[in-house]
Amino acid sequence: MNLGEVKQLLYETVVKYHPGAMVVWEKTKGVTPKPPYITLGYSNLDRSLFPLSDDEGTHKYYNYSFTFEINLYTVGKPVKDDSEKVLYYENTAVEDLEEFVRFLDSEEMTDELAEKNVTIVINPPVRDLSEIIGDTKFNYRSMAEFTVTFVGLADGRYGVSVNKMVPNPSGGGLKEFTEAEDSVIEEVIIEEEIDDGN
Repeated sequence: MNLGEVKQLLYETVVKYHPGAMVVWEKTKGVTPKPPYITLGYSNLDRSLFPLSDDEGTHKYYNYSFTFEINLYTVGKPVKDDSEKVLYYENTAVEDLEEFVRFLDSEEMTDELAEKNVTIVINPPVRDLSEIIGDTKFNYRSMAEFTVTFVGLADGRYGVSVNKMVPNPSGGGLKEFTEAEDSVIEEVIIEEEIDDGN
């Protein structure tokens, strides 16, 4: 997988658990949705210095990790009086996000992510950031950070043969780089010369 594919997997995982909330990536242009909504962010992409290779030596892989952040915005849980009139909204942001963390840690989700060589581990705690919003009358906010690890393929002579978009959105890459193949020594013949002393 590459970073773009992992981001898509993370997005789909969050949407899977939150069908009733809008889920968007941070730093994207658009109108701020009405709560409940969730923003996703990532930072600090790290890669192992040296690649690993499979037993045949035909594929090269790097181990990657990055910080993944989820911010949950909610109006909270309505608290009503006997006449069903809403008195106020209780802050449920932290417990709602912690519930999602339990979903991620479940055996089913761990297996599903492991099939794609991806792990998501929370960096505690789940924080209540409601005071940052300013008007807690209608919005509550919680945030959690995770460490995400995945294995990325780096095949081809230039390590970019798996790139699907050439050039990339930033103008990088050439088709010839993605099509160049590694040259592999398949067989070596070693002849021993015997010195007979002459």
